Order: sequence, then C-alpha cells, then structure tokens
Amino acid sequence: MTGFFDDPDAALQRVQDDIRAAQQRAEQAADFKDTVDAIRGRARSPRGEVTVEVDTAGQLVDLRLADDATEIVARDLSAMILTTVRAAATDAARQALAATAQAFGEQSPVTAQMRAELAPRLG
Repeated sequence: MTGFFDDPDAALQRVQDDIRAAQQRAEQAADFKDTVDAIRGRARSPRGEVTVEVDTAGQLVDLRLADDATEIVARDLSAMILTTVRAAATDAARQALAATAQAFGEQSPVTAQMRAELAPRLG
C-alpha cells in the first residue's frame, strides 16, 4: 500500500470514496429511522372488546373499546387492556427487529444490539 504522499491522486480517491460511503450510511440510517418510527404494533383481545396500537417504544398510540366492553367488570377490563397492550408491544418489537435485520443484516452488530434491547418484549 502506498502512503498518502506517495500517490496523492490515489489518496484523494480513497478520501472521496470514504466520504461517499459515509454519506450512504447516513442516508441508510435516516431511512431506517423513518421505517422504525412508522412501525405500529397492533393487537386485539380474543373477543374484540379491546383493540390497541403502540409505537416501537411500546407506548400506547390508540385504544379502542367496543361498546360491550363497558359491560365487563372494571378489574377484568383493566387486565384485558394490559394484556392487549403487551401483545401489541410484542408485535411492534418483532416488526422493529425484522426491519433492523433487513436494513443491516441478520448477523450485524446493529441487529444484535436491537435484539438485546427488545428481548424483554419478545419473550
């Protein structure tokens, strides 16, 4: 390998290639962020009384109760809501992990880190 001052044209080309590669990685990261931000996990209780939607962080985005949900004892309805939110969070986590693997590769360090962070929600 030649030194920087041995072949300035080749060195300049390497720098330009590195800049292009960095720009591509930045674009890929921005696209990935947009993809992950758009993910919504959804779940519905077995009989449809409760429907929820969460973002990738597991934060509740939407909660819908069927009209007959008000006939359920409050304690049972609360438990049903929590169970459904957890199921939606698992759905969002699976989608986020799949998006990460698609963007960076199944064996990439980024995917491994995402898998570790999502492990509590993936079960």
